Amino acid sequence: MQRIRMLQTKFGSPDGIQVYQYQAGQVYTVPDELANIFLSQGWAVEDKTLDGKIETKEIKTETGAVNIQTNVRPRKKK
Repeated sequence: MQRIRMLQTKFGSPDGIQVYQYQAGQVYTVPDELANIFLSQGWAVEDKTLDGKIETKEIKTETGAVNIQTNVRPRKKK
């Protein structure tokens, strides 16, 4: 699994079955194969930040549930 920050909003399949939309600006933990596609196409960059908490969202589908991790960062004060 790799942490990536999406630069463009793109669709991808972490399991070869279900397709999800990955939003630009968001950080996701995805399987290596999917991360390599996003990285090689320039749609994402590797994310090495450790600040903010990791939030796991469960998405219920017809065939079961899939967990997707996103990095939730506190908003900067102006």
